[in-house]
Amino acid sequence: MRIWSVVFAVLAGVVTVTAQDSPVVNARSKTEPQAAVDLAEVGLAGSLTATRVTIAPGTMNTEHAHTGRTSILVIVQGSLTEVRGSAKRQYGAGDVVTVAEGVTHHAENHGSVPVVYVEINATTKK
Repeated sequence: MRIWSVVFAVLAGVVTVTAQDSPVVNARSKTEPQAAVDLAEVGLAGSLTATRVTIAPGTMNTEHAHTGRTSILVIVQGSLTEVRGSAKRQYGAGDVVTVAEGVTHHAENHGSVPVVYVEINATTKK
């Protein structure tokens, strides 16, 4: 009887695969500019931009650094896996992600629906 318990446990482990285990390929994300604000309107040197980003299922965007900008990502749809070096973190609809200037990262979509988020970038004029 014990052998069957072990066999069942092994088989259950084989068929239980999390979304993060599914492979992804590098692909270009769809970006759609939504708005831009010149912060000179409030006496500051810089701008805010909002872009709608869509990452198709089974894809990831290229590793990149946020140089000269700080970003806020608001997840609208899907499940996004953000990767910073060896650290991975999962976000879902309604979650907010901050990416400071100088941070290198990429995003992955291991799900079956597109990940959609709005990215707000703050830049300054020096």
